Amino acid sequence: MNDLGIYFGPKIIDVSEARGKKLVSSIQIPFSEIGGNELEEKVPAEVKLAASFNEAFRRNKIEVKEAMLCLSGKDLIIRTFEIPILPREELKGAINFEAKKYIPFKLEELISDYQVELDKLSRTNIVLFMGIKKDTFDKYISILKPLNIKVSSIEYSGFSILRILKLVKINESGLTALLCFDSQGQDEVNFVVLENGFPLFSRDINLGSAPGASGSFDDLEPAAALPVFSMEKLKSEVRASLDYYHRKFPAKALKNIFIISNPEWRQEVEAFLNDLGLSGKFIDIAKAIGSPMAFSSSFAKSYSTAISKRLAIRVRFNLVESKIREAKLGGARIRMELTSLFNRIKLDLRVIIAGVLICAAAFIYGASKEVVLKKELGNIKSKWSKATKLSPSTSYEALKATGIKDMKALANLDNLINKQLYVTEVLDVIPRALPQGVWLTKFALNKKEDSKAELILEGMCYLHDSNSEFQEVNKFFGNLNTNAVFIKYFKDIKISVDHSLFAGTTVTTFVIACKTNQEKK
Repeated sequence: MNDLGIYFGPKIIDVSEARGKKLVSSIQIPFSEIGGNELEEKVPAEVKLAASFNEAFRRNKIEVKEAMLCLSGKDLIIRTFEIPILPREELKGAINFEAKKYIPFKLEELISDYQVELDKLSRTNIVLFMGIKKDTFDKYISILKPLNIKVSSIEYSGFSILRILKLVKINESGLTALLCFDSQGQDEVNFVVLENGFPLFSRDINLGSAPGASGSFDDLEPAAALPVFSMEKLKSEVRASLDYYHRKFPAKALKNIFIISNPEWRQEVEAFLNDLGLSGKFIDIAKAIGSPMAFSSSFAKSYSTAISKRLAIRVRFNLVESKIREAKLGGARIRMELTSLFNRIKLDLRVIIAGVLICAAAFIYGASKEVVLKKELGNIKSKWSKATKLSPSTSYEALKATGIKDMKALANLDNLINKQLYVTEVLDVIPRALPQGVWLTKFALNKKEDSKAELILEGMCYLHDSNSEFQEVNKFFGNLNTNAVFIKYFKDIKISVDHSLFAGTTVTTFVIACKTNQEKK
């Protein structure tokens, strides 16, 4: 089975299919080509992307069961910081405490991972931390789910590109840096400093774009014209990155920088680095993979991801595995809490005996009541009036009157048995139809006549996102409308949705009015 690497860049998606280290196929999907017409403007971005992938895979005859993703820096949080050397059991708590300083939201909203490297010179731990918001993680997983493609890994593109150094067999010992950029303006610039292959510093550089050219995951409208690539701005950003690195690691002098870029910029970039006292060395991607093609940094990242199973690097982040570990730890934590709870319960023989006696008393009381009830039913049956015996000489008018009387009695019994609204069935349907995050605040059933009843359901939904809340409320409304038991009683079902404040937080509120079917109750 071939390996598939997908890079979600700021303005373009690049897909590489590889067999071992050999490139099989390569696809580029610009975000500007994914935006739909006016009828599709409300279609979620994930659905549009899934459709684009499906068409691209069909056209290029790509058949895979899993894919590996790498994301640009805009979707991730990458931080490097130092902490003292600590015992293993204290390490995670200290890292999470330090990471909170760099995250503008709660740590619980992240899927995160970290690696620790001992700096022997300063006798401290250098921590490389990476995280992604859970809703962003779920969006990327949902793109390939409709295609039955499992996402086996999610990593940072600035680290994925490090496999190119491995591919061309560059010696990673000591201090080196990697600069990856594309003069076409379709991708971000990556600058990474390594010590023996471990990242000390990384930075994503955005050289700018024209107004409206966001190219973001949630905005698939056609982008405006891209600006001309600015070498001067690149030089300025590289100087700023080097200045920051030298201030952070003054004792770690950098000498060599490997460059992955367009060949036509080789002389100018090498001259610029020489002026800074650095040695610049270009890497020819086409020569490294043995396939001639025009340079594209987005392709280099998707290809590096596709060969991740074949070339190991020192950075071992995989956010999919982090998500799985988090789920397992959550389950283990619940089991530990339950075990602790039961361990605190001390059994007392006297309490057990008292409980058994209470249960026995309840059973005996119920049995005695059942005997009395059966006796009363027997008495009632014995007092039922017997059917009237009609003589052969009874007149037609008397027979007709008796028939009308009996028909009325049967009609009354039919109303009592068949034309009742059985609330039990309806109450069983409603909680099963409620999606996660939706709850009821009011339940009212009004019945004035046998043929007229109205059920009012009021509730709220809170999922941190109004669009998601609106979708879940509509899902609840749809579940009721398609449930055979529910619509047996209620045919006229209407909904109204609004937003209001609840405990100082804006939530989505709704009212669903259900009226009985006038033909069949």
